[in-house]
Amino acid sequence: MPESLIVSFIGDDRPGIVQVIADVVARHGGSWQESRMSGLGGYFSGTVRILINSDCLESLDQGLQALEGLTFIIRPIIQESPDKPTQKMKLDIVGPDRPGILQDVTSQLVGHGINVVEMETEVRPASMSGELNFIADALVEVPSGIDVESLDKQLNAVASSLGVDILLEELVGS
Repeated sequence: MPESLIVSFIGDDRPGIVQVIADVVARHGGSWQESRMSGLGGYFSGTVRILINSDCLESLDQGLQALEGLTFIIRPIIQESPDKPTQKMKLDIVGPDRPGILQDVTSQLVGHGINVVEMETEVRPASMSGELNFIADALVEVPSGIDVESLDKQLNAVASSLGVDILLEELVGS
């Protein structure tokens, strides 16, 4: 019986990491369904959803764990029960870098039951001043029934106290 797994990995960044992982997955009859991967700070990491027959799970685990220089965590997919309906929204944060920006904003989000689904962050120099800016782009799930206008006002208050811009907007077509 096929099972879906989540396989997370990290290792020193080098050519061929994806190929050796894909080779082990294919050799054990697994099907690579979707993934998110990136290099950061000299490391390469990722998360992959794999579909594989349950009788091949142990051999897949052994094959992946045997790959030198990579660390793996393998978990079965948690079957999510339909909770409250949510609306996906885009969240952007931009402003002068300082400690605590992400902590302050995510504290506000979790207080409203908002889930961060995807997020990319970086610090880079501003084009004109060269001052380091913190930039975050996220996809969040906002529970239905949340007063988005009130939430936006609360995020604006956080933005003002942090000296950053926070934009929460509906996704077109969602």
